[in-house]
Amino acid sequence: MNKLSIAFALTALIALGMPVLHAQESHAQDPGDLGRLSQSAYDMQQNELRMRANWYNDLQHGDRQTSINSLANLTKLREKLAEAWQTLGLSPPAAKAVAAAYQPNFSLNSRRVSLLGKSDEEIAALIQSSLAKKDYLLANQTLIDLQTKRMKLGTGASPDGMH
Repeated sequence: MNKLSIAFALTALIALGMPVLHAQESHAQDPGDLGRLSQSAYDMQQNELRMRANWYNDLQHGDRQTSINSLANLTKLREKLAEAWQTLGLSPPAAKAVAAAYQPNFSLNSRRVSLLGKSDEEIAALIQSSLAKKDYLLANQTLIDLQTKRMKLGTGASPDGMH
């Protein structure tokens, strides 16, 4: 073959190959592909947002349920406190009033009287003094601490020394 034939054949191959190359390049940049990629990214973003919303809703539901349970437990605790105050001689309305003042949040951070080394009579005097001052938070917390101490010691005596 002569040089002219070879040049013509190469030109023909290049001419035939160009549309194929151009098609591959344009296909890689096809807006449809970009649309599919951005649609995929969009779908992933939407899934992420849904997952976060579900997680947030689950947390809210859990907080709401905890709040409902806490309120029910607080009501039961106050009822038990009122019963304990009645066994110590308070009238039912007075016992309910004292028990209703109990606030766990404040009681956990409130001042406490140490019951270590104190006799039942001394503890009874502390409780009576708190009641006389209408410091119901301290009275309630002292009574709770006394009952907790007794449970740990395994005794059932009341603060006035009676069983």
